[in-house]
Amino acid sequence: MRTYFVALLCLLGMICNSLFAAETGEVLSGRVITSGGEPAAAVVVMIDGNKRIVVTDNDGNFIVRNITAGQHQVKVSLMGYEAVVKEVTVLQGTNAHVEIQLKISSTELKEVIIADHHNKVADKRSEYVSRMELDNLRNPQVYSVASKELLLEKNVMDYQSAVKAIPGIVLSTNDYQGSSVTFMRGFAINPYIRNGIYFNNLMAGDPQNIERLEAVKGPAGTLYGSQGVSYGGLINKVTKKPLQQFMGEVGVSAGSYDYKRVTADVNTPLNAKKTALMRINTAATWQQSFLDTDFQRAFLAAPSFSFQLNEKLSILVDAELNWNSKPAITSWPGYSAGTHDYTRYDQIPLDYYATYGNRQADYPPSSTYNIFAQVNYKLNNKWKISTNIAMAHFNYNSGTIGLTLLDPATAGGRNKVGRDIYDFYWTFRSIEIQPNLTGEFRIGAIKNKLLVGLDIQRMQTYASGYSVGQQDTISLTAPYPPFPIQRVRASQAYKDAFWEADFKQKTYAAYITDVIGIGERLNVMLSLRYDHYKDGGYKYRNSTDPVSGPDAGSVAPKLGATYQLLKDRIVLFANYMQGINYVAPDMEGHVFKPERARQTEGGVKIDLADGRLTSTISYYDILVKDKVRPNPENRNASIQDGSQQSRGVDIEIMATPVKGLNIVTGYGYNDSQFARGDASKSGKRPFGTPASTANGWISYTLQHSPLKGLGIGVGVLYTDDFFATDDNTLTIPGYTLFNTNIFYNHRKFRISAGYENIGNIKYWDVYGAPQVPGKGVVTVMYRF
Repeated sequence: MRTYFVALLCLLGMICNSLFAAETGEVLSGRVITSGGEPAAAVVVMIDGNKRIVVTDNDGNFIVRNITAGQHQVKVSLMGYEAVVKEVTVLQGTNAHVEIQLKISSTELKEVIIADHHNKVADKRSEYVSRMELDNLRNPQVYSVASKELLLEKNVMDYQSAVKAIPGIVLSTNDYQGSSVTFMRGFAINPYIRNGIYFNNLMAGDPQNIERLEAVKGPAGTLYGSQGVSYGGLINKVTKKPLQQFMGEVGVSAGSYDYKRVTADVNTPLNAKKTALMRINTAATWQQSFLDTDFQRAFLAAPSFSFQLNEKLSILVDAELNWNSKPAITSWPGYSAGTHDYTRYDQIPLDYYATYGNRQADYPPSSTYNIFAQVNYKLNNKWKISTNIAMAHFNYNSGTIGLTLLDPATAGGRNKVGRDIYDFYWTFRSIEIQPNLTGEFRIGAIKNKLLVGLDIQRMQTYASGYSVGQQDTISLTAPYPPFPIQRVRASQAYKDAFWEADFKQKTYAAYITDVIGIGERLNVMLSLRYDHYKDGGYKYRNSTDPVSGPDAGSVAPKLGATYQLLKDRIVLFANYMQGINYVAPDMEGHVFKPERARQTEGGVKIDLADGRLTSTISYYDILVKDKVRPNPENRNASIQDGSQQSRGVDIEIMATPVKGLNIVTGYGYNDSQFARGDASKSGKRPFGTPASTANGWISYTLQHSPLKGLGIGVGVLYTDDFFATDDNTLTIPGYTLFNTNIFYNHRKFRISAGYENIGNIKYWDVYGAPQVPGKGVVTVMYRF
């Protein structure tokens, strides 16, 4: 992996060198404003036709370096609106400046920018990462993105593949009924965040409705609170929004293992003035599996509506229904492998293509119902109030058939496995209300960007299930009989194993962020959150009194700074942030103080050649204290004495050296270990945390030929070996996978043919589950 690390730095150096060498001419700067005089952000500016293309920043400014002296044409063209063209004379030895005013309001502009596909794969503008409009170079927070253009290039069909398109993220896997787990900076992450706000569900959903994915790295507790955020960060799913023009596309996909999929994305104005808009995304997927008894059926429906009531007031309402059905998953042997002296997962004689379960071990479909509303009110050109409301209802029905390697001395020989079953049926409900005030002001020459917000959150969980022990014994070296699911579920032991419980939580929080601009190069971010959490505790079946949980408050600060070594091109940054996690009481009623994570981080951000090369290189150190762990002497109790440290380096490079060529690559090094707590784990690595991971994607699309639009992309995923258990006794082999996609993109249609895992490599996820050895998919899409 050291070779990949060095190669990545060499690639960055070569691109930087060539781009710096080219920047020797004059400078043309400018500013674009709307019809109302407001800055026009994210607008494409073309110089002399399309010879040079730049994009305005959040203040409407743009800079074109290395331009020749003489007469130049500056053009801003927006879909459906009259182009604005200005002639500018650049004199030798001087900097030229131009002001351009559009014939479009700020509200209309945002709709057009969303529809503009120019920004491609390297667009890092986000209104969610810091909950304000703050460009990447002025933001001390490290984050990575996967845009819908990148997902389209890779022919992504599921959430896990979409997450793996984010630079530096490799380990993401299914867990139970359509849920997802991703590992980042040594910690597991669930897909709770959608459009910057918490939704209490575990199903990642279908990627059809994804506009972009944003991986915000580190314990981002100051803005996102204690619920739904991992110490390693979070992944924010930004969904598609309505646009002002009528447009749409429908697609059909087919592939390996009887894979079938249909999709549709339809957008239309609802009135002549285009102040009421609607967009509907939908998808349906049917697939068998390379595993003998596995299958999946999934459905998505996602309508979205926006209403511009006047110049100041707008409302966005959207909903998302995800429906997923599949049989019980297999819980693969981990800790029990030690009874046979196995030290690596590929030593266990498991049949790679077997689940050791039963196709009839099925459940009612799991489903999510997400409703999101946003009310935006513009007080003036500098200040606005945005109120977000999120409601989620999640039915989670699933189970596991567990495999345990039995001790040869008592099982009558080696490779004997005991099978058990755990069925569970959970219902989650949550509502969150989050008003945010954002604006800008000056104190003398010092610029301030301010965010003030409140966060009110309520959650309720009803959980029930059946957990029964070993039901039979099979041999790994002989054909296995289907798991006796019908007999087990009809037994009295199964009925006696029923359990149920209610959980309730409330959170009230307030937060503030001020980004202070001192001069032209230095920005300082000061953030603080106060969070009060009230846990209603657990109420178990047949219990007379609930087990009370914590009722306490905490403060989570965040500090950061950026300094521009080369203005708008190379930035040094540093940050310090905290994250908190309130822990539920154990079954004996012990209440715990919140776990707390602290991160320090520093590095460099690069944006060169009008955005054709962007990169972030950072070093981080995360320390989690007061971790709660199981009490080895009492299964109903827990102990709060643990700590975990995670240090590492993240490198991301996104480049478009020439038009049509896209490069996206990331590398992560992580040194994570348990520092205190359970003596058997002290100094050991947590499971699922390889030292090195890397991913990359390079694609080229023909620009000037009769075959314009024809392209090919090739990608790679790499991970070191990692442990299957926290005691580090069983290793899961690392892997290197290659993927490819060939596509033809036309104004009216798109055809693509992709293949994942070209070498048909056998590999396992962090839970020891076999992964797809190779899969091809062909997609045909029609646009209108």
